[in-house]
Formats: sequence, structure tokens, C-alpha cells
Amino acid sequence: MKIGFVSDTHGDEYSLRRAIEYMDNYDAVIHTGDVLPYGVDYPCFISEYIKTVRDIYFVRGNTDYFDGIEIMNKDISNYDSIFTFSNLKIYATHGFCNHIAKYEEIAIKSKCNILVHGHTHVKKLEKNENNLIILNPGSTSKPRDGVASFAILEDDIISLYDIEKLRVIKQMKIDI
Repeated sequence: MKIGFVSDTHGDEYSLRRAIEYMDNYDAVIHTGDVLPYGVDYPCFISEYIKTVRDIYFVRGNTDYFDGIEIMNKDISNYDSIFTFSNLKIYATHGFCNHIAKYEEIAIKSKCNILVHGHTHVKKLEKNENNLIILNPGSTSKPRDGVASFAILEDDIISLYDIEKLRVIKQMKIDI
């Protein structure tokens, strides 16, 4: 099983395409929101490329104020979702409606293995005291920690990647 994670792409087709192409032969991609650019100086657009990405699932980010079905033929209406792949459950949210502790509580109560979120533009990969993996893939386009990034779960290893150098930044084995 191979699942990709991206967040906070903000209309940057180059970075999104680079991450998706590197994932190659993935089973699914989860985008944790903020598809659109932000700020008054950025045009409101969705690239044609994102419409062609297969098996990509979205949760709504704070800049995603559009009709995803109409514009890109993808559902982007939910602020959070639980995705199940075999015996793996992933709780995905952008993370701007509540404090992260609330999302952890929901993920644990829902018996999820992974909580993935975005919003901060800062990558994170850690395991909490409840054995819940907390993943923020960072931003593919506007990182606030200096390195644009994405993540891949392949078999039982989650890896955070530097999008420019396509090298692993951090890895973690998960129990599934």
C-alpha cells in the first residue's frame, strides 16, 4: 500500500506535480486543504493538472472557498474525513477549526492510526502517548519552516520528503 500526503499547495502546480510524480504508482493521495492561492495579490485559479490526478481525496482548507465539484470535479466540501485502507484508518483535516488536541481526541475515539493535518505549513511526524501518528506533510509551495515538503506512507513506513531535493527528511515505522 502506498499513500501520498500533500497540503497547502496554494495553486502551485509545479510543486504539486513534482510530489505526485515522485509518488509514482500510489494507491491514494490525501490533500489536507488549501488548494487555492491566498491573499489579494494571488489570482483565484485551479490548474488543469489537479483535475487529472487520479485517486486524490481532499479536505477543505481555510482558503478553499470554491465549489470543488464544479471547478475541478473533486469533492472538497468536508472539513474532515476518515479514510480507510484495509486495516489502516486515517483521520484527515486541514486543522484550522479547532486546536490540534481536539483533532487528536477525534482520531483516537474513531480508532484511527494516523491523524494528518495541514494549515501550519510546518512539517511534523511524531507519535503521541496514545500511539497515534500525527503527520503534517508541510507545504509543497509556501513552507514556514524553510523546506517545501510532502509525505508518503509505503507499507509500514511514513517518510517526509524535501520536494526540491527529493530526499527523506524524516521517517517513522508504524504499526498497522
